[in-house]
Amino acid sequence: MTVEDEARAKLKILLAHWREHNEEHEREFKRWAETAKGFDIGVYNAIMEAANRMEGVNESLYKALELMDKDERDETDTHRGDPQSV
Repeated sequence: MTVEDEARAKLKILLAHWREHNEEHEREFKRWAETAKGFDIGVYNAIMEAANRMEGVNESLYKALELMDKDERDETDTHRGDPQSV
């Protein structure tokens, strides 16, 4: 396994971990926002904004993971060659 292969494998693990971790934070933000809603709508709004931004971050992380998977599929297809051309 090359250094690049090791880095790719580690990055895929990190991307999945970061998404999961951020999803936990997003859920916690929303729970606390609901608590804050009872005493300060401004605090509720600010926490919900953070939750929404976290959702956007997760979408970007998911996109990065999808792109890595696509690159790997494309690379595998290229190395296999086209059986029709043989």
